[in-house]
Amino acid sequence: MNVHVPYTVIFQDDNTGSVSSEVTPAPVDSLAAQEYITKACPKGKHVVALLRGVHSVIPGVPVSA
Repeated sequence: MNVHVPYTVIFQDDNTGSVSSEVTPAPVDSLAAQEYITKACPKGKHVVALLRGVHSVIPGVPVSA
């Protein structure tokens, strides 16, 4: 049985550096969740942090460097 739990994933945009997050289901096992989320990461973004559970979501807001 493949059980998924909610994870809060923090992404960073590769071009702008903007940080955003979303809650997504992933496997219970942390290493399996890391692999699962990394593969599902939207193009042009990379995973900064992966937190088990539901946490505040950060909307992506471009900022000047």
